[in-house]
Amino acid sequence: MVYFTSIEKTGHYREEHEKDVPWSEVVEVIFKSSKNVKKKEGKYEIETGKYYILMELKNKALYVINAKRRR
Repeated sequence: MVYFTSIEKTGHYREEHEKDVPWSEVVEVIFKSSKNVKKKEGKYEIETGKYYILMELKNKALYVINAKRRR
């Protein structure tokens, strides 16, 4: 389990992924899948049947780097 006090968007997410996966869906997936988080190379991943989300934890804030809808 990952502990954080806020969830933030990175510039990369805003520019490349926000139009495909809206912020409300990203936050919903993070909270629903908080027990299925994998740590990989210092970053965290959530993979569900519909989504892939890549995040990084810095100073108790969870930064969303990448969010993709699976097809």
